[in-house]
Parts: sequence; structure tokens; C-alpha cells
Amino acid sequence: MAVFATVMLGGMFVNAVVQAGAVTDRLCASAACSDARSLVPWLVAGASLLAVVGASRLFGPVYVTPADATWLVSSPLDRAALLRPRLARVLLTTLLVTCAATGVGVLLAGASRGEGLAFTATAALLASVVAATCAYAQEHDRRSLVAGAQWVLVVVLWAAVAAVAVGEAPSVPLLPVGGPVTVVVVVAAAAAAVLGSIAAWRHLGRLRRRDVAGGGELAPGLSGALATLDLALAYDVVLAHRWRDRGAVRSGRGGPGGALALLTSELRRLRRSPHRLVVLAGTVVVPYAAAAAGTGRFVVLVAAAAGFAACLPLLSGLRVVSRGPSVARALPFSSALAQVMTAALPTLAALAYGAATTAAMREGDADPGAALACGLAVGAAAAASGVRWTTRRPPDYTRPLIATPAGAVPTNLYGSIIAGFDVLLLTVTPMLLAPDVRGATVSLLLSVGVWAYLVSRPPAR
Repeated sequence: MAVFATVMLGGMFVNAVVQAGAVTDRLCASAACSDARSLVPWLVAGASLLAVVGASRLFGPVYVTPADATWLVSSPLDRAALLRPRLARVLLTTLLVTCAATGVGVLLAGASRGEGLAFTATAALLASVVAATCAYAQEHDRRSLVAGAQWVLVVVLWAAVAAVAVGEAPSVPLLPVGGPVTVVVVVAAAAAAVLGSIAAWRHLGRLRRRDVAGGGELAPGLSGALATLDLALAYDVVLAHRWRDRGAVRSGRGGPGGALALLTSELRRLRRSPHRLVVLAGTVVVPYAAAAAGTGRFVVLVAAAAGFAACLPLLSGLRVVSRGPSVARALPFSSALAQVMTAALPTLAALAYGAATTAAMREGDADPGAALACGLAVGAAAAASGVRWTTRRPPDYTRPLIATPAGAVPTNLYGSIIAGFDVLLLTVTPMLLAPDVRGATVSLLLSVGVWAYLVSRPPAR
């Protein structure tokens, strides 16, 4: 049944991707759209490499289960013999997942079969090289090398999206079929993958317990959070893992009292992690790239979704207050005021983001006032969606349960996976139907109403 379901769902997904590529062939007629479309495989391949580096920083990439970690150091065994199957599993998974993701990008770009196969194979081999390099850096305790590679990939991808946004995207072809350049590139990527895997394979014995135990402790927490379809809880697990690795921060005293103390703590949190604002500012190029690619009025949906994703890291304080009833009871004021103060700074940042996307909302000689209203409505929609995602209620097992093949589940379990996205679609729909001042006004009122209702609710118990 599992094989049959995999084949059936995989065939449906591939057919949907092929049909989307055919529709894009008919609709993508402008030169800017063609240039942006030619960059899709490169952007997908770069994003795959970035995902490999990010997962490697998060898990290791070589890690063991907590049970293995308890006796890994004390037992007189060859540590490399235990870790080699795990490294092989990581390299194989990286190869297959990157191959599938890059293949989707190639199909959407409308490339020929030979060019697509050569490009997909090269991207998958390079992803294996990156995974092996991350394992080598883990063995030699060089985490700064992996972090630097991650930021380099982020800058390169951002520059490519920015080039599309300003209309200067180069038309980058894929690898030609049968040419000597293609053969050299594929052979070089394969050789680099083999050499990197051998280098990481030979030095697995250098790994210590603290190097491989962190990822093993993170994996069960993520599995439990994803089993309940709670993406916000999964983000909490990742965030706790990150600060546990960091160890400690420098504490600060002073500042105003009362509710303003929460606002001061949010400012201090941004000072400790300024890259969150940098990421939000860099996300501004996404709606401009979508507008340059000819998405039309759907640019408001792209802008709101990008702002929603970029604003989530700014809402950590609201997450603590809304999911910790004991913290709310300990404060000398109402929980609604506490949630308002912790959500104020991220909301202002989201509104600033929306105002920065104003020029992307203009189509031809559209009214500048309507574009500004749509921009502010996009920022408000991103803020309301982020607050909804952060303050979502956990599964309530006191309610009547539903019998499923996976067992009894509470009624609000399956709805948790769309938390945040439901508010996003609700608040953006008026602008999709009427991209003018009236639609923006309705969208803004909906966002303000949802935001006010969510922050006024008592914390979950």
C-alpha cells in the first residue's frame, strides 16, 4: 500500500508540475518573464544547497539517537563503525531530495530532457559535496565555515532575486547536451562528491559525543511537534536548540517599568539578533521580482506571504506570553496588554515592510494612493497572519475526539496546519478581487480586526 500510494501521488505531482510548465509556456511572453523563468532552475538548485547547509547546521549533519549517545563515549568501540551508516544515509537522502527539487525547477522552466537531466545530476552531486563538506567541518569543529557558506548562499540568491526585481536578470542557459563542457562539469561534480565523501568517511572517528548528541536530541522534539501538526511548536523546539547551543547571553538591567518593560525586552532581543530585521528588509525584493515576472494582481499575495514568513522570527516574545499562562499571571497587568506590547514592534516592522513594497503594487498608471493603501494592507495582513500563527491554540484533548486510522485525534488538530495561512488568504482576498483603495481598505479593516481579537484573547491553558 505504501509503494502504491507513493507511485500514485508521485505521478499526480509530476503531472501537475508538467501541466504548470505548459501553462507557463503559454503565459510567459514578455522578455522579463522569460529571463526570470530561465533563472528558476538555478534558484531552486541554490535554495536546495542552502537547505542542505541549514539542515547540516541544525542536526550536525551526522547525529545519533539519545540512546546511542549515552554509551557512545564510554563503550570501547570504534565510533566510526557506528557513524558510517548514518553518514551514508545523509548523503543518499541529500542526493535524492535535491534531485527531486531541481527536477521540479527544470520542468517549470521548460527545459529539454537532456539539458534537464544534466543540470539535475550536477545539482544533486554538488549537494552531496556540500553535505560531505559540512560533515568534514563537523569532524574538525569548524562551525564558522558552515555558517559562512550559508550566508554566502543567502547573498547569492538574494542578488539573483534582486536582479529579477530591477529587470536586469540575465538569461542563463542550462548545461548544453552532449557538449564537452557538460561532460567536464558532471565528471568534476562526481569526482568532488566522491572525494568529499571519502574525506568525511575517513575522519568520522574524530567526532565526540557533544558533536553528535545535539542533533539526536533535536530530532525527537521535532518529530513530536510535527506529529501534532503544530508548526509553531516545531519552531519553538528549533529555537530552544539554537539558544541551548549558544549557552548564555549578556543580561541587561534598567529601562522603564510596567508594560513598557516588555517593549524594552523586544528591543533588546532585536539587538541580540539583528539579522532578523536584515532578513525582513531583504525580503522586500520578493514582491518586486514577482511584479517584474508578470504576476499581475497576484503580487499582493506573494508580498503578504513573504512578509508573513519573514516576520515570524520577530514574534518570539509574543509566543512566550501567549503560550505561557503562568508567565501571564505573574505580570502585574492584563494578559491582553502584555500581548499587545510584545506584538507592537513586529507589527510596526511588518507595516514598514508593506510600505516599502508600495511601488510593486502599481500596475501601469495606477493611482499612487491605491498602491500605498495596498502596501499598508499587505503589511497589516502579514502582521495579522504572524500573530495568528504564533498564538494558535495547542490541541485540546478535552474535546470530543475523532476516530481516524491513526487513532483518536482532537477536532482542532488538523486545522492547526493551516493556522496563519487562513488569515493570510482572508485578508488578501479583497485586494485580489479589487486591487484599489476599496479593496485595500476592506483588507486593512479585516487585518486590524483579526489582530485585535487575537491579542486580546487570554493565553492558552
